[in-house]
Amino acid sequence: MSKDPIKTLRYLKTAFLAVVGFMLLLIAATPLLGPRRIALFNRFVFEENAIETVLILVLFALAYLASRAYRTAVTAYKKRLLRLAADRSVMADRLTDAFRYIGTVNVQLQGIRSAFSGLNRLPENRRQFKDLMGMFGGKILGMMNVDWVTVRIIDRRNLRTIVEHREIRKIHPLVDPHIGNRAVVEGKPVPGCVIVTDAKDNLSIVAACILPLDHLDKEETILMQALVGEIEMLFIISNLYPALKEDFFTNEVGIVSASGG
Repeated sequence: MSKDPIKTLRYLKTAFLAVVGFMLLLIAATPLLGPRRIALFNRFVFEENAIETVLILVLFALAYLASRAYRTAVTAYKKRLLRLAADRSVMADRLTDAFRYIGTVNVQLQGIRSAFSGLNRLPENRRQFKDLMGMFGGKILGMMNVDWVTVRIIDRRNLRTIVEHREIRKIHPLVDPHIGNRAVVEGKPVPGCVIVTDAKDNLSIVAACILPLDHLDKEETILMQALVGEIEMLFIISNLYPALKEDFFTNEVGIVSASGG
């Protein structure tokens, strides 16, 4: 029998109609086919009417059994069709989610490439670092699709803000959630906001990114932690520049300072 349930149902219907048609023909032809009388053991004699009645009853019984078998098979295959339809719907939803996830990952990968490839010079002072914070803030707005983002550097020893930048979309008013530095450093939950940090145990500073979201998925968290870690590294470089400029920095593009060889 075909594995296709639709074809199977059609086959069962055709077979049932054929059997019923054959039964009806036999019932109609019973008076012509049956003998006038039957003698059993030469003692019991069955007349024509009795024989026809028995044959008709037998044929009706066979027709009923065929009908019952047909209904049972049809019911089973209808249930199978319903299961297949449900499985198809589930698979369609999974494929939709997979394509949506792939699209989200592609957008995030483009965001990572954009964020880490647009840096041509390292910051040499606090002003240049704040400019970079603005650049990163704009990229975060685009990647995370939020109305505002706050990037903050905190001194974990005294919980003071060293530098902070807030980037907002022009069509939205400035929002100040009033999130304290202690909550950021200690990782306390803040209703309506997500705080992403990449704190190092041996650093006295904590870089944090505050987003107006209820949660981030795993991939988004990894992406934001990478960006926060980059911001933290750039802040350290901007503060170490006076001590390192003679050994590691150039005066112009491709020209190393005299003391650096």
